[in-house]
Amino acid sequence: EAARVAAARASPAHAALEQCLAVMDDAQVGATVPRLSEILVRGTGLPARCGAARVVLQLARDRQSALTPHAGKLLSVATRAILEERSAAARRAYASAAAQLARLAKPEPLGDLLRSLTQRYVLTAVTTNEQEERLTLASLVRELGRGAPDAMGGLRADWLPLAFIGRHEPRWEAERQEAGKQHEAGALASVWEEAYDEGGGNAGAAASHLQELLALLRTMVDGQSWALRRAAAAALIDLANLSSGALKKRPDAASQFELLAASLRESSRRWDDKEALLPKLNACFPPPPTPHAAPPPTESADM
Repeated sequence: EAARVAAARASPAHAALEQCLAVMDDAQVGATVPRLSEILVRGTGLPARCGAARVVLQLARDRQSALTPHAGKLLSVATRAILEERSAAARRAYASAAAQLARLAKPEPLGDLLRSLTQRYVLTAVTTNEQEERLTLASLVRELGRGAPDAMGGLRADWLPLAFIGRHEPRWEAERQEAGKQHEAGALASVWEEAYDEGGGNAGAAASHLQELLALLRTMVDGQSWALRRAAAAALIDLANLSSGALKKRPDAASQFELLAASLRESSRRWDDKEALLPKLNACFPPPPTPHAAPPPTESADM
C-alpha cells in the first residue's frame, strides 16, 4: 500500500495537481470541498483516497484563510472516513489531514467530535473488530494532539480522561503470546500513553478532570467490555495512588471511588486479569468487614 501511494505522489498528475492548488483563489478552494468530501468517503482506489487526503492537508497548511470556514465540516468527514476505511495507509493519510484541520476548526465542533469519539470508544460492540477500531480511535486522538496541540490543550476535559484510562488497556490475546513482553504495554495502551504524555497529562491534569474521569469510569464499569473494566480497575488504582492518595480523600470523590471499587468486586462482574488486580484494588479501597453471625445463646445451667 505504501508503495502504491508513493508512486501516485511521484506521478505527473500529482505534480499538476499541486500546481493547480498553488493558483486557486478562495472561492475555488471552497468549491472543491464537496468533491473532496465525497472522495474521502466514497473514493474508488487507494491512490484517489490518499490523494484527496493529501490535498486537504496541503490546503489546511498552505491556504488556511480559505479553508477555515470549511474546516469543521471536513474534519467530521475525515473522521468518518477514518472509521470506515480498511486500508491502514489511507487511515494514516486521513489522520494527518484531520490533525491539520483541527488547527483551523472552532472549539465547539472539535469538542463535539472528541466527545463522540469517546462515546464510540466506550460503546464499541464486543466483537472481533473491537480492538482494531479502538486502536484507530486512539491513534486519531494522538494525531489530533500532535497536529493541533493548542486546540486540544483547551479541550482536555473532552479527551484526557479517556487517554488516562486507555493507558491501562490490557494486552491483546495475540500480544500475550509474545515471549518476554508479557509485562510491557500493548499496542493500544502505548498509543494512549503517547497521547497522554504529549498532551500534557500528569497528576495535576488528572486531578483537574477528576469528575469527568469518575463519570467515564462508571460507564466502563457498567459496560459489557471485560477489557474496559480491567482498564477502569487499573485506572482507579492509579488515581488512588496519585498525590499520595489525596485524590481519593476529596469530599467530592471519596464516595464515588468506593462505589466503583465495590462494583468491580462483585462476583458477577467479570473482567480481564481480575484475580491479579483485585488484591491491589482492595488494598487501595478496603472492602467493608464481613459481618459475623451472632453466637447462639448458651443454655443456662439451671435448665
